[in-house]
Amino acid sequence: MLIDTNIFVDHLRGYAPAVQFFETITSKDNIFFSAITEAELVAGDECKESNKKEIVLQFLGLWNKIPVSNQIAVLAGDISRDNDLELPDAIVAATALINKTEIVTRNIKDFKNISNLKIRVPY
Repeated sequence: MLIDTNIFVDHLRGYAPAVQFFETITSKDNIFFSAITEAELVAGDECKESNKKEIVLQFLGLWNKIPVSNQIAVLAGDISRDNDLELPDAIVAATALINKTEIVTRNIKDFKNISNLKIRVPY
């Protein structure tokens, strides 16, 4: 599964359902996130404080990061244009499609019209 940024944000804010979701993961082998998720999290105001940034990076370090390859970038451009979708969300969608994973997100609205994309709401 590819975990979307909003699920990480919920966990880092201590939202109980998100904390419980991560506690149910028994193996990190099949848990991925896009490099764009790391960028979005680090861009947050809380990461101005180095200790909070370190907490974010350590938590992400528990999972498998998928870099934005040229193939992902090109597909993301198509997805963004064809679905009037913000580029970060298009990159996440393209990452999931190319890697044949489902997206775990609360953001169904933006992803629902993308062909062949599997979406799961965890809580």
